[in-house]
Amino acid sequence: MKKYKVFILIIFFFTLTNYSYSQNIVYADLQNIISNSEVGKKIISYFSEKNKKLIDEFKVKEKAIIDKEQSLISQKSILQSDEYINKVKQIENEIKNFNTNRKEKINKINLEKEEISKSFRIEINKILKEFAESNNIDIILSSNQMLIGKSNLDVTNELLKIVNEKIKNFNIKK
Repeated sequence: MKKYKVFILIIFFFTLTNYSYSQNIVYADLQNIISNSEVGKKIISYFSEKNKKLIDEFKVKEKAIIDKEQSLISQKSILQSDEYINKVKQIENEIKNFNTNRKEKINKINLEKEEISKSFRIEINKILKEFAESNNIDIILSSNQMLIGKSNLDVTNELLKIVNEKIKNFNIKK
């Protein structure tokens, strides 16, 4: 009986070690795929353009407020104190509204960017799953989490080509 248990234990260890060495593991740089794919470039371009327009809009409004403030300062000696205080309060309200509006617009863009990035990553994950199944890959690691690995295990370029082929009609809500 004891020999039987030892025999089963030995077979178990050989089976376990053979299984662990037979796994097919590769790695890829997901950030590289996202930023260098055709759709990823379009997304990045779309949001950088949108941010630039928003910054330009903020600069124009900010300049208008600063001009009003400087005009009011130059009129301080001419205006009556009540009238001056009322105008100061108006400018303070404009500044408060400007800051609130700016925060809302920035948050809106960030939420939109997050939503679009998330849906793009979902599409990429589908491709990763398909790639792993078709190439009999057990694990795809992120190169960001790795310290070092053999270059022949890097499948980033292959995945980038597949992403460019499969994701062509990715719509950004405008």
